[in-house]
Amino acid sequence: MAGVIAHDEAQHLRSALSEVLRASPELPAVALAAFGRLVDVLESSADAVVFPADATVSTQQAAALLGVSRMTVVRLIDRGELSAEGGAVHRRIFVSELARYQAESSHRRRTAMVELADDVSEGMPPDQVIETR
Repeated sequence: MAGVIAHDEAQHLRSALSEVLRASPELPAVALAAFGRLVDVLESSADAVVFPADATVSTQQAAALLGVSRMTVVRLIDRGELSAEGGAVHRRIFVSELARYQAESSHRRRTAMVELADDVSEGMPPDQVIETR
């Protein structure tokens, strides 16, 4: 997938970050790692969105970020799969909570795919068509 910036631009930014690290040892390593991750995301994704971890979004905004309907977000909150603040009318969701949910959901999908792939083997007979009429 093409990102917001090209590979050569990303390499140039990584080099610049490395120079800053060497020139400014007082910068926290976590800050430089965050900038490096930002370059990675900009290089690999055309849909990069950056929020502070403590920012909150509405259920509609959360739905747009997750790529689901607003009602799906409401159901996730009601089932306890996604935590939110506020009442039933004006719920706010921390962006860090969305990131946690996305990572957990992605892990579940990957695990299910691995289990499915493990179930399929070369010795498995092909599907059969059964005539019903």
